[in-house]
Amino acid sequence: MITLLSVNIEGYCSICEPTHLQLNQGCTILIKAPNGNGKSSIFGAIVWCIYGKSLKGISDVNTWKEVQPKDYSGTKVEVFFQRDNEVYKIVRCQNYKKVLEDGAKGNNRLIFYENGDPVNIKGKIQLQERIILKLGLSYQLFMNSIMFGQGLQRLITESNSDKKKLFEEIFDLNFLNIAKGIAQEDRENILYEANQVEHKAHMLQQEIESTKGTYFELRERERSWKTTIHRERRELREKKKKLIDQLRKEKRKVTEEIDLTLDVKVKNQSKLVVSLKEKLNNARSLSKVPLEDFIDTILELMNNKKYDDAYKSILKIKKAFSKITRYQEELEQANDRLYELKETRNKLDDIKDTCNEYATEIVRIDSMLMKLSKEKLKVLSPKYKEKWQSFKKKLRKVDEDYHNKLGELKDYEWLLNDPLGNNGIKAYLFDSSLDLLNHTLDSYSEVLGFRISFEIDLGSTRKDFVTLIERNGIIIDYDELSGGEKQVCNLAMAFAMFESMSAARGINIAFLDEVFESLSSDNIEIVINLIRHIFENKTLFLITHHDSIPLSHSKILQVEKQNGLTYLKQL
Repeated sequence: MITLLSVNIEGYCSICEPTHLQLNQGCTILIKAPNGNGKSSIFGAIVWCIYGKSLKGISDVNTWKEVQPKDYSGTKVEVFFQRDNEVYKIVRCQNYKKVLEDGAKGNNRLIFYENGDPVNIKGKIQLQERIILKLGLSYQLFMNSIMFGQGLQRLITESNSDKKKLFEEIFDLNFLNIAKGIAQEDRENILYEANQVEHKAHMLQQEIESTKGTYFELRERERSWKTTIHRERRELREKKKKLIDQLRKEKRKVTEEIDLTLDVKVKNQSKLVVSLKEKLNNARSLSKVPLEDFIDTILELMNNKKYDDAYKSILKIKKAFSKITRYQEELEQANDRLYELKETRNKLDDIKDTCNEYATEIVRIDSMLMKLSKEKLKVLSPKYKEKWQSFKKKLRKVDEDYHNKLGELKDYEWLLNDPLGNNGIKAYLFDSSLDLLNHTLDSYSEVLGFRISFEIDLGSTRKDFVTLIERNGIIIDYDELSGGEKQVCNLAMAFAMFESMSAARGINIAFLDEVFESLSSDNIEIVINLIRHIFENKTLFLITHHDSIPLSHSKILQVEKQNGLTYLKQL
């Protein structure tokens, strides 16, 4: 239930003097004054305070500067209202110089209180949205369903889209639009995510192709590499085999015994040569007796008939020469053998050097073979194959996500087009709401003298709204009605919408501004009867310049204008 509790007005249009309006539920406030005295300013102040707009939709306030009193401090309007068990207060100022209750100047401020506490929201737009949310009424809905006046919009002449929008708001079907908006936003988000996933899939596909190309290129290089390695290994093994064979051949040239005893033999043979040289020298020392001395010795022995001694001396010399010859021969043989042994040793050393060279080369070849074996392990293609397989696995997951997103999009397409579409839940609720509205209008028919109903032209592409007016069983055109009948018809449709909205939302207040203008006495009576029927238990503001309006529980607020300024006085 929405109830207007009180209004404080200061400096709005021609209402300069602070004015307080205390409202009681279920009463009618008759605001009476001749035309031009500023009666509508009261309504304008309330609307401006709530929405920041005038009755004509203008945001600026005309303060009638030419007639402002000297103590004029600007514009301030306060509206107190209650919804359910919550109490709210709206304070809106324009060029207000005085200090407000929070200790700061009013200036051009907008303040919203919820149960006595100011709402801490920066920005007038966001704060205005909060006010509309708590009130539950947009400016358009307020002006079409609560504020009825001389400029009453003729619903019958509104565009189809405007009618539809207004009906949706009146019947509180905006939640479906909100739901559709949320669903649409979710769909857009999912579509964006799907596009992102699709892009990711495309990038992964490119990476897969790139990795695949690199993998096969490396595979080809590795095959060539392996062929080269195999060839080099084969060549090295063959070379090694040849070297081993040569090594074995060289080693066979000398026996193990020679190899082991050769140095000893060379040493012993050297000793033999030395010994023979000594013997030869000793033998030579014996043969070094001068020949003349030897002959003289022999002749002397012969002359002395010492033939045995002479013979022994000759034998001795002969033996010495025999030994020299033998020792010389033995020495030559010993030297030849020593030379052979040394040559053998030199040859063996050469063989050992060659064997060492072969062994070193074999070790180098083994090292190269080991290196080639290790190189064989440094292949890159398996890594790229693993990377390729990893990308393919990721792509499968991304494809799965993408198809899931497409499935979600289909679900949202169904949700938007069927349940939340124009032919879904909204259409069902709309038809039901129109039935309620038509039922309300039908209850007016006895008072009006004709019947009004809203219908939807299902044959039209846009499913346009059609207003049917029936009198005495005959459908008549709106233009066939008189001016007064048209005004009564417009009021009846507006009142029916108010009743429907009041029942749905608990609206407990209405504003009627000169609704009797240009009506005949009969039509005035019709409107009064409608007012009695509709607004009996609601707070009603009724502006009129008629002297007497037969409405019970009425408070009369007299509006007077002096020197261009408006003053309000309760009678």
